[in-house]
Amino acid sequence: MPGDPQRRSRTLPFDLRAGGRPRRSASSQFSRVILAFLSVLVFTITAGGWAIYTYANGRIGQVKLDLGDDRPAEREGATNYLIVGTDSRAGLEGQRSDTTILVHFGEDETVTMLSIPRDTYVTIPEYTDADGRKHSRHKGKFNSAISDGGPSLLVRTIESLTNMRIDHYVSMDLEGFKAITDAIGGVDVCVLESNFKEYVSENGRNSRNTNDPMSGFVGGPGPVHVDGAMALAFVRQRHGLPGGDIDRIRRQQQFMGAVFHKVVGGGVLKNPAQLERLVNTATSALTLDDKTDILDLRKLATRLQGIASGGIGMQTLPTHAPTRAEGAVNDRGEILVGGQRVSVQFYNPADLEKIIAPLGGSTGAAPATGGGDDTEVTVRVFNGSGIAGLAAGAVDELTDKGYRATNSGNASTSNYVTSRVRYGTGLEAAATSLQALVPGSRLESDPGIDGLQLILGTSFDGLADAPVTPPSPAALAAGGDEDTGQGAAVPAPGAATTQPATPPPAPNCTY
Repeated sequence: MPGDPQRRSRTLPFDLRAGGRPRRSASSQFSRVILAFLSVLVFTITAGGWAIYTYANGRIGQVKLDLGDDRPAEREGATNYLIVGTDSRAGLEGQRSDTTILVHFGEDETVTMLSIPRDTYVTIPEYTDADGRKHSRHKGKFNSAISDGGPSLLVRTIESLTNMRIDHYVSMDLEGFKAITDAIGGVDVCVLESNFKEYVSENGRNSRNTNDPMSGFVGGPGPVHVDGAMALAFVRQRHGLPGGDIDRIRRQQQFMGAVFHKVVGGGVLKNPAQLERLVNTATSALTLDDKTDILDLRKLATRLQGIASGGIGMQTLPTHAPTRAEGAVNDRGEILVGGQRVSVQFYNPADLEKIIAPLGGSTGAAPATGGGDDTEVTVRVFNGSGIAGLAAGAVDELTDKGYRATNSGNASTSNYVTSRVRYGTGLEAAATSLQALVPGSRLESDPGIDGLQLILGTSFDGLADAPVTPPSPAALAAGGDEDTGQGAAVPAPGAATTQPATPPPAPNCTY
């Protein structure tokens, strides 16, 4: 029996809890939202004029990084941003990095985003803590770096892991999403009616898209006005959504679109008191290193437009729960750290090498080959649309293109709209090649599967004759139209002192 693709795909867009099991693909999905937030912030500040820019720049928190002299060399023409989503901004110690994204601007103007799962088991460099105690180089969870040694140790861990020099550090308090919503008086979202429900064994209750005990979201169907706390629950919900990951991503898009619509079209920019409150709230959610300012954020946010046109490569370091052969003490993949059982995720250095070598980084490991020709990887095709014969037709088309494709029958549910290309460890390149032949499809990483899976949704209308650029799920978050890929431009400081003639349209309903 095949695994349950629908069940497996339901992961948190970001996890604000202190512990718990690792959530797959969390950082890769949240990266779209965190960049969209930056885009909204920078647009708001620059649209308010140079005075607002200067005022905001002086309010953003800064931290001086102690990185020493033994660092990777600078690479002319390339710039690396480290974007971190934390669950606390209070102090430099005790934070937890729930989301970490390395954004690389290449010499050739390409942009690549690498997300590193928080539970990845990595080598932490030696450091001295706030009490003056020295700690030797050791293995630990990736997100322990910032909680043990602050941003400096996190940056040093990244540089040690990738041999890539970090030029700009940007930390965002995830609670900022809640605060910015309250600062503008809440936003209106819309929830579609659905009969889908999911039993959640963790609390022994059913979750629906309108009532989820796990996240705390309650509202709809229909229009819902959400304050900060409910907005956070709205974008966090992972249970009870008929489309799993896709529905959650659409919720994130809708929320960011609603914020942007409220700021631009709701009179916030014309109301000095509300504008000041918004800028204060937004800037209080950010911490930059002392060599980074809003001009650097503007460069980052401007590049967000590349997501809308498919011009940004989005990668997630493949990880897996350790097996007993790899040192796990049980079948849950826990290992002993300091005598305590800890849930971690292992990675293959060759997989990381394959991602960062083109960016100028290196782990010293030979890159994973992924099995050579992408068409040599077996593709299991599932029908998730309820349309009879769809999988069989797709198998025939894939076979004609040289793929080893098999018909695996129906998916766990038949309510997929968007097709998905799911891939196991080390197969991102092969999955990307397949995705380019399936118009409108989404990529999903899952270390728990072997090979590739293609789950067909009702939007599937055959393979493309030639590879196509997949649409980005972040296009709406950038304030643009997902079909055309046109995002809202971010004006330069001092130049954009007027609002657009027409505010961006309010987002449509989602599940």
